[in-house]
Amino acid sequence: MSLNRRDFLGSAVGGTLLSLSGGSVGAAPIGTDRPNILMIIVDQMNLDAISAYREILKDPAYGCHWLNTPNLDYLVGNGTSFIESHSADPICCPARASVFTGRMSCEHGVFYNNIGIDADVPNLGQWLEREAGYKTVYCGKWHAGGAWNCPTISGVRKIPGFDILPVGSHYGVGRTLDYEVSTSTEAFVRNYKDPRPLFMVAGLLNPHDICFWHPVSSRGLITLDEDYYGLGEALPSLPPNQDVSFDETGITDRNKIDPNQWGDMQWKNYIHDYLRQIEILDRDVGRMLDAVRARDDNTVVIFTSDHGDGAGRHRRVGKWQPYESSVKVPLIIYGPGVRAGAVDQKHLVSGVDLFPTVCELAGAVSPQNMRGYSLVPLLRGTAMQEWRDHVYYSFQHTGRCIRTKKYKYVMRYKFSGQVSKPPSGPEVPDLPFVLKEGGAASRFVPGEGDRFEKEPNEFLFDIENDPWETRNLAGDPQYSTVLEAHEQLLRNWEAMLDIGTRHDRN
Repeated sequence: MSLNRRDFLGSAVGGTLLSLSGGSVGAAPIGTDRPNILMIIVDQMNLDAISAYREILKDPAYGCHWLNTPNLDYLVGNGTSFIESHSADPICCPARASVFTGRMSCEHGVFYNNIGIDADVPNLGQWLEREAGYKTVYCGKWHAGGAWNCPTISGVRKIPGFDILPVGSHYGVGRTLDYEVSTSTEAFVRNYKDPRPLFMVAGLLNPHDICFWHPVSSRGLITLDEDYYGLGEALPSLPPNQDVSFDETGITDRNKIDPNQWGDMQWKNYIHDYLRQIEILDRDVGRMLDAVRARDDNTVVIFTSDHGDGAGRHRRVGKWQPYESSVKVPLIIYGPGVRAGAVDQKHLVSGVDLFPTVCELAGAVSPQNMRGYSLVPLLRGTAMQEWRDHVYYSFQHTGRCIRTKKYKYVMRYKFSGQVSKPPSGPEVPDLPFVLKEGGAASRFVPGEGDRFEKEPNEFLFDIENDPWETRNLAGDPQYSTVLEAHEQLLRNWEAMLDIGTRHDRN
């Protein structure tokens, strides 16, 4: 049974919407110059899976050539988007915790899934509520620290700093959860008339459902090994690096599908199904955009993902990898004063940039020890005084990456395999985390990387000339100076993170 708008607002969920929004039917512009901010964060979406990027990412193996995303295209055409956008840690909880704290995994403490953000590190909801007087609301998948993924409204505040707008599926799968999140968010935004500016987050789950399509999945669903629907040339091209492999001992050994498991047709069907999930997600985004456009006020929309998907590249599915498929994520910002149709291919940006960006948009001072830069000058087209020449990110607990404009450097400390931090206990000292030289287990100390044993392999890729990461240059003597320079950048980061962590504890 479908509900019209009046019936929906009279229902239990509709009543909750009105209660949280502090108003009655009908929207009115808020009486403040500070914008409403709607952040849409999705799960496992590759940067190249937006059809508007076809003229920029011309290789036919990129996802943009095999799907249509009119609503995301609208955001690209009417906002500012970033091609060099990187996850801070390509797995759900660590990446999301970095987005919502502006800090790295070894600082906020969420270095794997389902553990809590360190109590000393504020999240965006807490900060905007306290420092800028925002109404802060969360709907959908959180999964940025804690024992739950999609909190309901029952009980105390499940997410510090946010009121919860509930949906019926609790967690479920994207094909059901995302419709509920998008329609609930649409109704809330349309009817919001509280005098306080609004910071609202819509956490969508798809295209994460693709995790159920492969043999690594606990659901046991696998893709087809034949062209069952007769799609023929409508099936996507295979990536040119699919069969490129390296000695990955200790670096990246997750979610790889061996050639004897899947043939070309299974990969084509996997990628095809993944892109269809993004097209469904695009429609969910469209509902929320309709609500923003109906308000016709100062609302800013931020769209991003926590990490990408292997999508067959290096024979990978899922996330966790330091490869571009896992790390590069969409980032688009749309709203009043934001340059329309600007596609930034120059500036290296990171998930940690969103916290200081939101703070500047909201007129709030950022907390100390932010690791990101505010993107607002880039959104406005303002001349930049300075910008970073590299981004840092982590992966698989102890992996570390430095990405400069031209190169990517990847290494990993040896992991002890012991992670006993409980989901609800943010203050657990001295976890066994990596191995010291000699084999003793110890918690990793930022800034003291030289004390810890490293895995034997390293990667160095020339991303400018080898965007599909087909050649590891780490063992080539011609690149020894480049390798050393990137190792120094990593040491500089560890020293800086050490200073910030110690400051938080004092």
